[in-house]
Amino acid sequence: MATFKICVFDHQKRDDGKYPVSIRVYWKGQQVYIGTEFYVTLQQINRKTLKLEGGKVKKVFELKDTFILNELNARIKAYENLKSQRLGYSIEGYSARELADYFAREAAPGSDGSIDFVAFARKHCDKLTTAGKKKTASTLLTPLNALTDYCNGRQKIAVTEITTRLLRDFEAFLRQKRTLKRLNQFGRIVVTERPGLSDAGVHDYMTAIRILFNAAMDEYNDEDRDNIRIRHYPFRKYKITKAKEPEKRVLTLEQIRAIFALTTLPQPRAQLARDVFILSFCLAGTNLTDLYHANAHCYHKGRFSYERQKTKDRRQDRAYISIKVFPEVEPLFDKYRDPTGRMTFRFSSMYATHDYFQVAVNEGLVFVADACGIPGLTTYYARFTFATIARNECSVSVDDISMALNHVDQALKITDGYIKKDWSIVDKTVRAVLDKVSLPAPSETSPA
Repeated sequence: MATFKICVFDHQKRDDGKYPVSIRVYWKGQQVYIGTEFYVTLQQINRKTLKLEGGKVKKVFELKDTFILNELNARIKAYENLKSQRLGYSIEGYSARELADYFAREAAPGSDGSIDFVAFARKHCDKLTTAGKKKTASTLLTPLNALTDYCNGRQKIAVTEITTRLLRDFEAFLRQKRTLKRLNQFGRIVVTERPGLSDAGVHDYMTAIRILFNAAMDEYNDEDRDNIRIRHYPFRKYKITKAKEPEKRVLTLEQIRAIFALTTLPQPRAQLARDVFILSFCLAGTNLTDLYHANAHCYHKGRFSYERQKTKDRRQDRAYISIKVFPEVEPLFDKYRDPTGRMTFRFSSMYATHDYFQVAVNEGLVFVADACGIPGLTTYYARFTFATIARNECSVSVDDISMALNHVDQALKITDGYIKKDWSIVDKTVRAVLDKVSLPAPSETSPA
């Protein structure tokens, strides 16, 4: 049977002459202590001397301060109620230390203020990075950094501070023009100005904070043992702004043809950007990360087959797709072939990470955009434009376009599991789009 006792010990005397007061928990032959916020002087203690066997003497302190006694006896009563009303027979699964920690947490009102939300969030993102989900971690860290900016740069924010009111004030902060201070790779502070976020930006940032908060609840709350350290949930009252449907980033047939027709570009990086854009478009809008990570086995017998990086860990089919490499794009496979034979393309030897590759391509697309009169051109236009031309110009069904884009229809997810994939459907979709655009063969200009 677990028992409790208020304790003050002579050997714990502090330099200021005060003694800490604790509550002893005795369970399964072990005794552990729960610290309290109280400290007492000798005037608040009854001192007794006990004679032990062998002539030894032991000093025993008993608390006599009635206020502190009443406070701690009420606390012990709360422990007794937890023991009888919540734990019951499940108490047998606890060690003495676990039991003491449980009582200390559950008897305290509200959530556990000792949980550092920022420290947990950064640790959570480190785990994601280690698991190969660096991009996911990055999308969570940026909003977390903005939260610390809102809290005047504090790197320690208790989980109890994440309230409905804080979230509303944080949203207002995000919508305003902000000045950011960050350390660069040389340890110097760089100051940048950021405009206020749109509804879409606020939606993404607040969704990231909710993901991190939910992860913290999963980490610290054990519902099976009724061990709940984070009791409040600010997102119950705070509703995240709904993002408006993004503007479709679609090019006309003439604009696509203009990109293919480019022969003279001002710098090698612009040539790289143009070529990568064409690669993506001719491969049904394949994302840059998939081009960068494609190993040598992905290009075999005239087909480009790969597992989509973004969703392969969330799908039973590993988001696998196979696309025929048509003559229009074959020269680019040869042009950027990895000489080591390790990868399909040599992008990973040109750039240390996918992020650097993405930055280089986007910088090069600025020149492509200027040359073709397409403001704001990014690689996402390749994917959106491919799908739009397939549907609106070639009358390809939405289901076939979804297959070519390597999407999964959640409503038909179970049915899809019974059907063997026919990649010729993807090939026909790609061929129809290329025929509609009437693309010339890409040039052989040297890459960056």
